[in-house]
Amino acid sequence: MFELLTLFFTGGGSAALGSILKGVFGSIADSREHKYQLELQRDAANNAHAIEFQKALHGEDGSYVRTTRRILAIILMLSFSTITILCTIYPSVPLVTLTNISGEAERSFLFGLFTFPAKQTPVAVTTGHIALFACTVVYPMVVGFYYTPGGRR
Repeated sequence: MFELLTLFFTGGGSAALGSILKGVFGSIADSREHKYQLELQRDAANNAHAIEFQKALHGEDGSYVRTTRRILAIILMLSFSTITILCTIYPSVPLVTLTNISGEAERSFLFGLFTFPAKQTPVAVTTGHIALFACTVVYPMVVGFYYTPGGRR
C-alpha cells in the first residue's frame, strides 16, 4: 500500500495518475461529443424532411403560393372596388359625425393646460372620404403586397 502511495507522488506516478484522469474525463467528453453529433444528424434529417415537405406542398417553383396570392388580391380588389364605386356615386352620405360630447364650444390643448373658446362645428366622415382613402392608401398597399414578388425565405 505504501508503495502505491509513493508511486503516485513520484514522477511516474503523476504520469500514471494523469493517464487515468485523462481516460476518465476523455470518455466523458467523448460521450458528450457523440451525443452532440447525434443531435446534429437528427437536426439535419429534420431540416431535409422539412424542405421536402415544403417542396411537395408548394411545388418546385412556388407557383402555388404565387397563384394563391394573386387570387386573394383579385378578391380583395373586386370587393374594395365595389365599395369605392358605391362611395363615389354617393359621396355626401355621412357615416360618422364627431361632436364635442359635453356640448361646450371650446378647444383644449396639452390635456387642458390651454383652453380657449371656439365655434362648435361637427366633423362628418362621409362616403367620399372612404372613396378617397381607398384610392390613395388602400389600393397601393394591396398592389404592393400581393403583386410584387414574394421572394424566398
